[in-house]
Amino acid sequence: MNHLAHFKVSHPDPALIVGGFLGDFVKGRLNGAYPERIERGIRLHRAVDAFADQHRIIKRSVTRFAPGFRRYGPIMVDVIYDHFLAKRWQTFNDDALTEFCDVVFGALEEETQLLPTDARRMAEHMAASRSLENYGRDVFVNRSLTHIGTRLKRNNPLHLAFDQFKNHEAALYEDFTVFFPELLSFCKCWQLEQD
Repeated sequence: MNHLAHFKVSHPDPALIVGGFLGDFVKGRLNGAYPERIERGIRLHRAVDAFADQHRIIKRSVTRFAPGFRRYGPIMVDVIYDHFLAKRWQTFNDDALTEFCDVVFGALEEETQLLPTDARRMAEHMAASRSLENYGRDVFVNRSLTHIGTRLKRNNPLHLAFDQFKNHEAALYEDFTVFFPELLSFCKCWQLEQD
């Protein structure tokens, strides 16, 4: 899952939000370098990624892409599902996406001294560009997929991935509507098991 989904399942706990963000930056065993609730957020991020990686619906979404894109399918699905989440935000939330983003970026700013330099830079960029709110725009999906492609070491077709998304948008959205409630249920159970 991408940033918006990770923030959604961590909300409204500020420490879990910060940990959910750090999940992309902190690798290896957790050894108390961060406060316990933030480490719990990192563990939640990892649990969500593991759940998604093995989920039958994610795998089905990946097979919808042309063969040359399937290797990068999980990356594409992460971005596309966040797009659907942003577009259908009110289906899963009472408060507006703008208000939610204010809470998220407020939590990250409050703990900015705990963020590694690369995480701090990304958080500042996301807040300044209001990127989470832009996930609902097609142009942002295209730009995100292309940008991710430039960061990968090997040659890849992600600069052409937007056409794959548009060709299969309706079917991918159906997949999302099945997957996302299951993800929310998984996260609720995971949280209860941690208490």
